[in-house]
Amino acid sequence: MDEMLKEFLAESAEQIEAATAQVVAFEKNPNDATLIASIFRLVHTIKGTCGFLGLNRLQRLTHAAESLIGALREGAEATPEVVSAILAAVDRVKEMLAELEEAGQETDGDDSDLIKLLEYHVAACQGVVAEAPSPEPVVAPAKPEPIVAPVVAPADVKTTAVSKPEPARAPVKPPVAETHPGGTEGGEPTSGKRAETIRINLNTLERIMQLVSELVLTRNQLIELTRHKEDDSLKSPLQRLSTMTTDLQDAVMRARMQPVERVFANLPRMIRDLANDLHKKIDLVTEGADTELDRQLIDLIRDPLTHLVRNCADHGIETPEERISLGKPATGTVRVAAAHEAGQITIEISDDGRGLNVQKIKDKAQALGLADKSQLERMSDDEIYRFIFAPGFSTAERVTNVSGRGVGMDVVRENIQAIGGSVALTSIPGRGSCFALKIPLTLAIAPALIVEASGHRFALPQHSVVEAVGLNGGEHQIELVQGSKILQLREAVLPIGSLAELLHLDPPAAATSAPEQLAVIMRVGAHSFGITVDAVTDVQEIVVKPMGGSLTHLSVFSGHTILGDGSVVLILDPNGICTSLGLEQSRERTGASMEGAKALASDKTRLVYFRAGSGVDKVLPLSNIARIETVSSERIEQSNGMMLMHHQGRLMPIVAASHDVMVKEGDNTVFVISPDGEPFGLLVDSILDIIEDRLEVEIGGDSPGVIGVAEINGKVVELIDIAYFIDILRPTQEGRNGGGSERKSRLLLIDDAAFFRDMLAATLQASGFEVVKAGSGAQAVVCVTKEAGFDAILVDVELPDVNGFELADRLREAGARAPMIAIAPYATREISRAADAAGMAAAVGKFQRNQMLDLIRACIERENDDAEDKGLARGVAA
Repeated sequence: MDEMLKEFLAESAEQIEAATAQVVAFEKNPNDATLIASIFRLVHTIKGTCGFLGLNRLQRLTHAAESLIGALREGAEATPEVVSAILAAVDRVKEMLAELEEAGQETDGDDSDLIKLLEYHVAACQGVVAEAPSPEPVVAPAKPEPIVAPVVAPADVKTTAVSKPEPARAPVKPPVAETHPGGTEGGEPTSGKRAETIRINLNTLERIMQLVSELVLTRNQLIELTRHKEDDSLKSPLQRLSTMTTDLQDAVMRARMQPVERVFANLPRMIRDLANDLHKKIDLVTEGADTELDRQLIDLIRDPLTHLVRNCADHGIETPEERISLGKPATGTVRVAAAHEAGQITIEISDDGRGLNVQKIKDKAQALGLADKSQLERMSDDEIYRFIFAPGFSTAERVTNVSGRGVGMDVVRENIQAIGGSVALTSIPGRGSCFALKIPLTLAIAPALIVEASGHRFALPQHSVVEAVGLNGGEHQIELVQGSKILQLREAVLPIGSLAELLHLDPPAAATSAPEQLAVIMRVGAHSFGITVDAVTDVQEIVVKPMGGSLTHLSVFSGHTILGDGSVVLILDPNGICTSLGLEQSRERTGASMEGAKALASDKTRLVYFRAGSGVDKVLPLSNIARIETVSSERIEQSNGMMLMHHQGRLMPIVAASHDVMVKEGDNTVFVISPDGEPFGLLVDSILDIIEDRLEVEIGGDSPGVIGVAEINGKVVELIDIAYFIDILRPTQEGRNGGGSERKSRLLLIDDAAFFRDMLAATLQASGFEVVKAGSGAQAVVCVTKEAGFDAILVDVELPDVNGFELADRLREAGARAPMIAIAPYATREISRAADAAGMAAAVGKFQRNQMLDLIRACIERENDDAEDKGLARGVAA
């Protein structure tokens, strides 16, 4: 193919993509003269170059499109029919360019139908009823003589101007617009200024990348060879080589990077067509279009992203009538946002539509045999949402040309996981859904952990690794729950497996029977899990090389690499590990059991053991403390009787933990406490220890600021009442009146925030209640199922896995008969109304201790009275 024709095809592809996006944008903003002028220049440039290259068929079509665009530029109305005609012409031009690239020359074809349509709209714009005559084509001469095509105004006389250059001069190509993705000025000529970019053959760029990859391997080998040598003469040159290699690698990587605008550019047109086909009103909002990604990945994510956007428009956004009846704007919004995040690219596709219908998904999953009714009842909403990624899964009531065949979401996940990425899904009924794609910046070079298992080494991509946790200290233990291994890590319970067992590795002959000492915690999409290994031996950048054809079926590996010592190791695929360990499936079967094991496990609490004033030592749950700061007395100031200090750019009030705690000269210890985003400081004398023990308040406290007295490690300690100090700083809340309950009643407290869970549990225990704590809806369901006899249930209205009001129904289905009270930081009228609609007894603020205690006692007393009345009625009937 002629080099000039190749360059024309490359430039025209960019220009036609820019024109498509700009036409859709112009339809929404027809008063933007700059935009329509830019569209006109883009199409005119293509038409002019077609004449120069003798592409008559393409020139005729672009000439007709240019005439209609010119009419819009002159003020004609951009009706949907006119815009659709222009977009149809753009599509036909794309097809012709593709044919031209494949055949190397212009193919035969009949575009008269489309040209007549364009001419009809031109005539209509000019007020002419009859069809406008077809313009005479510009015929290329037999010999290469340049033809300069004129700018044709809508009502221009159809003429062509031909100019012949001097024989000694080479043909001069007409000026070609420099396009910039996403900008309305993308079609501006270069105006004589030299372009700052050049086109490079992709094969050349790939070859440079391969050479840099080999250079990185060589650098790693040299570092390994000289690591244990004391030859100073090598260290300096090697350091320079390492630095230059890193800079060269970074430069080449930047050359491969392209903005995701290339993917975003097709979305406005697609949303427009979908809105017309589905009779909906949809706005598209894109953010982060300048976020750069490896060129290879740009092409790989195009189809998954397109499918997810179509899914949001079809399944998510309601019709205008539905939206208005729900109190929403008639026009729905689909939002696509890209951003860099921790060495990865995150792309979120969200809508403000109806959200996922949990019941429909349950019914379909049961119909397809993916789960039975009892399993579905134990699952959280997030677990149920994952069924939409199953092959053949669709809740659409009818098949359309947009969706309904159950093909797509499984392919989306497979394609994203194939490039080392993940897909997460969240949804709120009535408010919309959000798909979050996390993908690596590049597939060529990546940082990795080198882990060892049974004497073998493997590379584990670092982008999926959260942390490494030692297992030999006793703090973290692996336990068995219904045959599944779990690891309790701080507030989380994670499924875990052995890498050696997964890969069927035999221990080396000289190995001892010592268990694996390290757990590597990973996150893939919404799943967190761990694998146990013997050790992490190194952290280095690896060059990713694909697996051989005979090994591609091994899903647990994504490739291989060469380490600095020359050894070849396999690269582990976190997605493959997740699947091979059966964690994706086991979550549905044992997820609730794991949550239940956490809820019913030893109820130990991490406590800060400190001294504040005279009397016995004090304790406070560590979860109640956001930070512990050492503050110079010079930083603490007095204003209107209140102590203040600067904290994170703002003034923060400080209150003494006891009446006799004073600011000392020099350093002071301040606990920063932030229950609801408004931090304050608690001044103490000194920290004695941080311990983990069961916290049981044995005697209610009568002193201000003290919940009660407990015994820890054989010593009497006082539990500080955080809510008391909040009352001092925010006197709108009621104070504590103490007192205990007349009978030992059992309460279930459900709150995902450790701060409130520990604070409220201590207050309730000091008031004479026995408290069982749950940190999620799944835990609460297990508690109700396994532990009967709760006298009242306190339900946080905002939980990570389920809405608190929906959880009330689930708890009743699980067998709960106790009255339920909705709790929130502040009980607004809306929350109270929602609680009443959900059949809950009432709603109360988490800081309103008096009201909460009175409400609990009233609910229990009313429940007992009802039970007595029923018993009496049965006795009378007998």
